[in-house]
Amino acid sequence: MRIAYCIKSLHQSGGTERVLTTKMNYLADHTDCSVYVILQDEKEEPFFPLSPLVQKVSLNLKSRQEYRAALERTLKTIHPDVTVCVGGDELSFINDIDDGSKKVLEFHYTKNFLVNFVKGIRRIRFKSLHLLKVWLLQKRLAYYVKKFDLVVGLTARDVQLWGSPSNMTYVYNPLSFRSSKKSTTKNKEIISVGSFTPAKGMDLLVEAFGRIAPRYPDWKLSLYGSGQDYELLKELISKYHIEEQVALHEPVLNIGEKMVKSSIYAFPSRSDGFGLVLTEAMECGLPCVAFDCECGPREIITKDTGILVSPQDIDGFGRALSQLMDAEELRQRMGDAATKEVERFYVENIMPRWINLFSQLCNNRT
Repeated sequence: MRIAYCIKSLHQSGGTERVLTTKMNYLADHTDCSVYVILQDEKEEPFFPLSPLVQKVSLNLKSRQEYRAALERTLKTIHPDVTVCVGGDELSFINDIDDGSKKVLEFHYTKNFLVNFVKGIRRIRFKSLHLLKVWLLQKRLAYYVKKFDLVVGLTARDVQLWGSPSNMTYVYNPLSFRSSKKSTTKNKEIISVGSFTPAKGMDLLVEAFGRIAPRYPDWKLSLYGSGQDYELLKELISKYHIEEQVALHEPVLNIGEKMVKSSIYAFPSRSDGFGLVLTEAMECGLPCVAFDCECGPREIITKDTGILVSPQDIDGFGRALSQLMDAEELRQRMGDAATKEVERFYVENIMPRWINLFSQLCNNRT
């Protein structure tokens, strides 16, 4: 098969870029598929290592109109059997390109991600108008979704939210790395990784930790990411006087090494598509505390590997952190269980599902 992936760029350090790179590398390195990635506006080299067998096409175009024309020319040159989009500018027109390929939408969010995003913004004027706007955008998205030969979500719950349409299924994200080293869960450090945006809820985590921090002066909280809520996080750190216990770090490539040196993983998202970082933390032997947001954590974490907390229950999140901070043996037991549970997300266990879906599409050509 010839498979073409479309994405704006790969130089960002986000979950979509990490997952897409993992999948393309597997297909290129371990199957006889020809894999292409078509980049709309690539500014730098990919953040995550890309296999030399993945054929990269950089269009370097910002204009939607120019991008459409260039993408159509590219697809008619490549002649892929399957073209995969991840929700970029091409979402609205890719099904109108008659290049003979089956069109797949790989959806890395949840159905309600835009509404959930706006709801999570603390400081915003005319919130009701913004909610109306994003609700209309989601209706527009639903219109385009119906046109794809196949839509692949990240969780069973999200397929249900979409109403379980006949052209939709789900495949969990594959774990992006392996770690031979595991956490001892003895270091008094909590770690969380994600963009500093309302959806990821880092402000909720800082509040939860801030309320219990005086009882745990020897514990640290390390956040890795960047984004619009950076100043808000600084204000909250100052509010709780925890400057000596909380550190904000830029994204790093070797996040596994940071996780291994920690003892608890915190996942405070208000909304998420899946929760790739949860599987990465489990691979590193960390017990997890997570908000039971609409999609993701409940399909990853079990009672043996972590603690689920009611959505946005800040005090409940603090209590869950305290439960693990107070009990080294519990941390170790959950961390050990996590390293076994996470095997179901290994790339060699996930990618056969994708290959089967692509094969079925190609065999059903009309």
